[in-house]
Amino acid sequence: MTHVTKKIAIIGGGVASITAAYALTQQIDWQQRYEITIYQRGWRLGGKCASGRNREKANRIEEHGLHIWAGFYDNAFRLMRSCYDELVALKLRSPDAPLGTLDKALKPLNSFMLTEDVPDTSPQEWRPWFIEFPSNDKVPGTGGVLPQPFEYFKLVVEFLARQADSVEGKLLSESQTGGAGDVRVPLHRLLAYSRTMPNDARLHSRKDIDELLEILKGIRIWLDGIKPGEWINDDVARRVYFMLDLGTAFATGMVVDLVFLRGFNSIDNMECTAWLRKHGASEQAVNSAAFRGCYDYVFGYPAGIRDDRAVGAGTAMRGLLRLAFTYKKALFFKMQAGMGDTIFAPYYQVLKQKGVKFSFFHAVTNLALSTSCDAVERIDLVEQARVLSGSYDPLFDVRGLPCWPSEPDWAQLVDGEKLRESGIDFESEKTPEPTGVAKSLRRGIDFDDVILGASLASLPFMTKELARVSPRWRQMLEKVETVATCAVQFWLNKPTPETGWPALVRTYNQYSKFNPANMQTVMTAFAEPLDTWADMSHLLVRETWPDPAPQSIAYFCSPSRNAEVPMPSMQAQAAQWADEHLIRIWPDASNAEGRFDRNLLVSLEGQSEAARFANQYFRQNFYGSERYVLSVPGSVDYRLNPDESGFVNLAIAGDWTLCGLNAGCVEAATISGLAAARVITGSTEPIYGELDLVPSALPAPALLSSIAAPQANWPLTPAFLRGAMEGVFSFHSLPVERVRQMLPPGLVLSKQSLTPAKTHPVTFLFNQQTNVRASFLPRVLGFKSYLENIVAINCVEIEDGDGTIFSFLPALFLNNVLATYSGRLFYGLAKRLAKNAWDGSLYRTTSEDSQPIWQMRYFDHAPIGRLVDLGNISLVRALLDAPILTPRPFGTWQAMAFDFSVGSAFAAPVATHLDIYPTNGIGLPPGRFISPAFKEGEEENGLPGAFRCWTNWTLSNPFDSSRVKAVAAAQRSFDFNWTQ
Repeated sequence: MTHVTKKIAIIGGGVASITAAYALTQQIDWQQRYEITIYQRGWRLGGKCASGRNREKANRIEEHGLHIWAGFYDNAFRLMRSCYDELVALKLRSPDAPLGTLDKALKPLNSFMLTEDVPDTSPQEWRPWFIEFPSNDKVPGTGGVLPQPFEYFKLVVEFLARQADSVEGKLLSESQTGGAGDVRVPLHRLLAYSRTMPNDARLHSRKDIDELLEILKGIRIWLDGIKPGEWINDDVARRVYFMLDLGTAFATGMVVDLVFLRGFNSIDNMECTAWLRKHGASEQAVNSAAFRGCYDYVFGYPAGIRDDRAVGAGTAMRGLLRLAFTYKKALFFKMQAGMGDTIFAPYYQVLKQKGVKFSFFHAVTNLALSTSCDAVERIDLVEQARVLSGSYDPLFDVRGLPCWPSEPDWAQLVDGEKLRESGIDFESEKTPEPTGVAKSLRRGIDFDDVILGASLASLPFMTKELARVSPRWRQMLEKVETVATCAVQFWLNKPTPETGWPALVRTYNQYSKFNPANMQTVMTAFAEPLDTWADMSHLLVRETWPDPAPQSIAYFCSPSRNAEVPMPSMQAQAAQWADEHLIRIWPDASNAEGRFDRNLLVSLEGQSEAARFANQYFRQNFYGSERYVLSVPGSVDYRLNPDESGFVNLAIAGDWTLCGLNAGCVEAATISGLAAARVITGSTEPIYGELDLVPSALPAPALLSSIAAPQANWPLTPAFLRGAMEGVFSFHSLPVERVRQMLPPGLVLSKQSLTPAKTHPVTFLFNQQTNVRASFLPRVLGFKSYLENIVAINCVEIEDGDGTIFSFLPALFLNNVLATYSGRLFYGLAKRLAKNAWDGSLYRTTSEDSQPIWQMRYFDHAPIGRLVDLGNISLVRALLDAPILTPRPFGTWQAMAFDFSVGSAFAAPVATHLDIYPTNGIGLPPGRFISPAFKEGEEENGLPGAFRCWTNWTLSNPFDSSRVKAVAAAQRSFDFNWTQ
């Protein structure tokens, strides 16, 4: 079979882009199917994970920030292990080389530290809190099945019970009767009862939930009854109290907010601290190091303002639970060289050897759309520098290890010395428009499909056209936020144990078992502006220092204020911080004046205290790809799936997409990159960790979810129909007799009181359909975009049936032949070919013989927002989610379930004027029908107002009619027959 080679342009060289490229090359015969080119600004891969070797300063490693891999990064480990295996198989590296295998490249670390600030102390006192997790025999990257939310609940309760057992007698509460109370009994009762409940939360009874809440209420009463006492100065008791407090709030919130059933995204509109407070957490607990460190871990402070915590509760809880309970082998892993050396150099070497092309010094400036605005037609870019001959070779050798330099190899570039002297920074996005020669790539010539893997903060400039035509894209850019970060690296002439740090750790962790000489510290929740420290002394063997060489390396990082905020330089901030705070945890690193002793720092360019300090490494990441993606409350609703760009030849990849974790980390970017590659290949293979809730084997009529349609309200089947739409929903009450005459024999109108007497609700949808295809097909094999205008009669039922409510569609008018006949054949839908037109705010439909059917004009009423925030969503959901019936031969009925993803749809209220003509041909009453705009507040015996809508939809498998009927019968929850 002959394959047509598809040209794939990948924009950006960060984790998501490189993952997508690597996943594509794992396909059988990929060279015959794809021609892949990665376009990278500047001279190196990595994005905000890039690192470089400073050739002028002992080839020292210089990072954008601190990068530690978590043990739950399963997809990242799987791909990286495969890459290292290929590195050896392709004879690009010996397994005996310094980083010849993944096990040599990433070493386990099972502990970390928090720092507790002691109030009312001068100078401020900090107490290290050593936390160790047990290692296990699991292998990172081997997949498996992740716990469901209820299983996480049980794991947390088990952990809390162990913690309570560890402080027997130290935490006593006065009960309501005045006696001493012990929390161990209710905690073990909670654990025991939860273990009797089925793992599948859909099988939990009301009694189960009430019992959990009753026990949790008792635990909270006990916690609130603890009075101030000596326990607050007992390090173990105090820390356990905070964990019990936070853990009980978490457990209560999981039960009250139905997270077992709804998943973590259902609580992501609440800020995490606010969510825990809502469920009983004390101020002491939410302000403790135990919780403050969680925010430091994810830079969770918009605009770098430390008093403004902002992480969605669902994203935070999911991430913490994955970190604590799903790691394999170790909690963390430390890279044994820079991230560029450890991760991106192997990927680059393997991909280049396999035939992937790299265009360094190519900065993309614009994605230009086709005239129909549904595809990327042109990629505008700037060639920042030209190579003297051949292609740019980005790596150089440091002690047998291929590495990226911290600046370009000027000798390979045309006018390289002149460029170097000019001080040009090829990576800087301070001014988005780069300097160089403007060029354009054209669809069908230079590329066919695009994977946009650039960082989120780079997108506003390069995707202006996308934002102009796509409200969802524009909302994504506005609502998903990023934050600036900063990094500092010190090289010291004494080993870390001689700073006084190990003795301090021992003082406040007397019951912990650790060796102070090799703690491999990773610490957070410390003083700003550098709240996180990692001892990276193990990297000294990868650098080339002359004697006397450094004895230790310290990396520090933190979120930062934006560039426009007046602040001292990072060097000046770090100097003041070291004098005031660093010496509190490194007591033996102070000088006679009580300041940080700068003579401990190693410098190759001057030995004065000022020169030593100035020659350390200071960095602030303000612009574009340098910035870190946040998970602010509610932003998950605005993230787009990698296949939801809204443009037929554009997949998106990055930790800013909807990717399961929805947070800034290597694993999130990896999942997104895999999903973007899945868009290109058409694979439906699930990705480990992309969903909270996984399908089970429960029989109908339980609601199941699909991997590719996780919010769908129909039973799980291997195949279904999916697509995206932009259109207008308009709801009207029409004369009941005219509506009744439009029904086929065997269907009757249900009793309802939504509309005035002698009328019945009818829904009209005027829309453009894109990416319509079977779930198992890639987008390129789907239908071309088309216009479809639909009329639906709501609230119908089968005559002499069980009263289950359905909708019936008397007509669907399309301008796509294949979609029309497919709908007729597989679903029995009354689809008709017609001449549809959409001109601005006006939709028109005429029949094939040019008879006018209707026209609808809408009038903008309010800005775009999430549909669920705009009005009576329960009524909208009831009208739109009702299954559809179509007549089939022999008096049977076929049922199907449309899901318009109401919960994640974007919408804008509009008023509509619908003109129905006498020649409509389906029995609709002629005349003008007006719908007001969708509004807030409950509808009073009426229908929802009209709204424009942007959403993805799914339609159940046509062969699953019986289960759709069973679900509809079992899940009746909205009463259309109500009276005022």
